[in-house]
Amino acid sequence: MIGYLRNIYPTFGRMPEAARWILMEFGLLIFMAGVGLRAGGGIVDTLQNAGPSLLLAGITVTCIPVFVGYFFGRVVLGINPVLLLGGITGSMTSGASLSVVTKAADSSVPSLGYTGAYAFSNVLLTIAGSIILLF
Repeated sequence: MIGYLRNIYPTFGRMPEAARWILMEFGLLIFMAGVGLRAGGGIVDTLQNAGPSLLLAGITVTCIPVFVGYFFGRVVLGINPVLLLGGITGSMTSGASLSVVTKAADSSVPSLGYTGAYAFSNVLLTIAGSIILLF
């Protein structure tokens, strides 16, 4: 109904760009705060038990695939860096990263690389989760 009214009266439901940006950023901030508060409750105990090795393992598991993927895409496959970074953010299923890459590129081209990698990663994530639960 709102879409129909907006089509007939283009000024209906208009929101200034700055207001949309504030709401989008504020929503992301609230989401991240909520997730962080729930996930970070036992972080001190975990770090005391596991030590810095857990932190180092997390950094390694996060960074190595990104660097290997970028190197393989650029050197072996010769993919355009903008498309490649979009694909890497899609493989990480990170919409926030896509926003950063899109803004840095000043183009929506990274979205082309993001879409296919995102879909493939979600399917692979679902399958991998099922396989892990079997063991």
